[in-house]
Amino acid sequence: MARTKKVGSTGRFGPRYGAKLRRQVLDIERKRAEPHRCPSCATKGSLKRKAAGLWVCKKCGAVFAGGAYVPYTDAGKAARRAIAQRVSDDLLSLREESGESETPVAPTPPVESEADAEPLPESETFTPEE
Repeated sequence: MARTKKVGSTGRFGPRYGAKLRRQVLDIERKRAEPHRCPSCATKGSLKRKAAGLWVCKKCGAVFAGGAYVPYTDAGKAARRAIAQRVSDDLLSLREESGESETPVAPTPPVESEADAEPLPESETFTPEE
């Protein structure tokens, strides 16, 4: 049997294609095989690649588009952040137009003056020792 400790699954290529390309293929295959979290049921390890870019959850049956080798790409994460920011900005502008405040202000409790406060018993008063 061939020794594949370093090269892993890319040992099937033998000396062909060059070390750098075989290392890139190994990284891609390792990322594809590791357990990923489902976006709808949040179960880790239940995602399976159905085709290039299609992922299906074995538990809840959700099918969604992702990357060819990983379900969430860096470009997709950046797009989600931009969309979420745009949506939150739109909601804030709608609130300002309707006259609602951004954050509700809770009423402050009345502050007791020292004259109204009950005196502490002798056992609970603090006396510094010198």
